[in-house]
Amino acid sequence: MTAFTYFKDEWTPVIDDYLAKHLASEVEDQKISQIMAYSVMAGGKRLRPLLFLATLNTLGKKIEEPEVRIACGIELIHTYSLIHDDLPAMDNDDYRRGKLTSHKKWGEAEAILAGDALLPMGIQWIAEGSKSAKLVDLITKAVGPNGMVGGQYLDIDSTNNASVAGDAKFINKMEWLKTGCLIQASVEMAAVYAGASDIKQVKLVDFAKIFGRSYQIYDDLVDVVETSAEAGKATHKDQAKGKNNTLTLLGIDQSRKELTDLIKQAQDDLHGLKGEVLAGFLDLYQKVL
Repeated sequence: MTAFTYFKDEWTPVIDDYLAKHLASEVEDQKISQIMAYSVMAGGKRLRPLLFLATLNTLGKKIEEPEVRIACGIELIHTYSLIHDDLPAMDNDDYRRGKLTSHKKWGEAEAILAGDALLPMGIQWIAEGSKSAKLVDLITKAVGPNGMVGGQYLDIDSTNNASVAGDAKFINKMEWLKTGCLIQASVEMAAVYAGASDIKQVKLVDFAKIFGRSYQIYDDLVDVVETSAEAGKATHKDQAKGKNNTLTLLGIDQSRKELTDLIKQAQDDLHGLKGEVLAGFLDLYQKVL
């Protein structure tokens, strides 16, 4: 068993249990709590909270309840983004993580409200767990108009726009904002919270930037190389919808090469750190290479 597998197997159940318990106990209205929990507890890799906790582990920071609360706050925010991305006005997806999307299960208004509730609750958990204005600043910038929301807007605005299909600068920016910003924030918040030295913070942020860029290429490849059953969501849909991404820019083979090169860069960024657990996250990408 690798260091990453051991870490993931230890902490994923802790994250799941915390999310289930506190969504039930901290949301007064039982129905909205149920709708929020439906998407949060639908499965998923728990990638972002695990990245936060793994970075703390790399820096020798003990993980206790406050740290788990911060990590779970990140997952609430990520789930909010998925609920809203799946809506008919955006990606119009029927399935997520092998289950009906929130709006298909509960209704569109209910899904919007569940997402609206998860975003501030996630920020609240990060603030309460960290007691740090800096972490709140990092997360709000990462998910706002100059981060994740801005990236989703560029994605929608560029759909069926052939003029940007070959624009590498635009596509890299769009995919970075849409996906990479929250991934970077998950690592950077941990580095700040743990009081990492400037040198270590730079190394970890560089790793997170490369990992975030890699993840979007991986996700684009999943859309074309996996079946819907394997991915737990509709596949082969981006091209049909006229989406512009790395695959439209480079094609499958060159996208795989780009991903391979980025993995090597991310591994290099961890040199000099006790980064065995963080390095293990990169193994996720092997199934599309």
